[in-house]
Amino acid sequence: MTFNLDRVKEGLARLGVGGMTVSEVQRARSADRPDSSVATSSTPDFLPRVEVRVVVPDHLSDRTAEILRSAT
Repeated sequence: MTFNLDRVKEGLARLGVGGMTVSEVQRARSADRPDSSVATSSTPDFLPRVEVRVVVPDHLSDRTAEILRSAT
């Protein structure tokens, strides 16, 4: 599953939202796995992620959330 940032920018522009903050973050993969063995390596693998922060008025929050969901 990929994230289409251009689709988010275009959708937010149509709503009149002029800005957003985009960060590249990493999440530990080990959080996805059940703790099946304590003897395994304690060094987690990190997965790259994109974090998008948008501040919008309440009346635009549902449509903004839908734009973000549809980008995946």
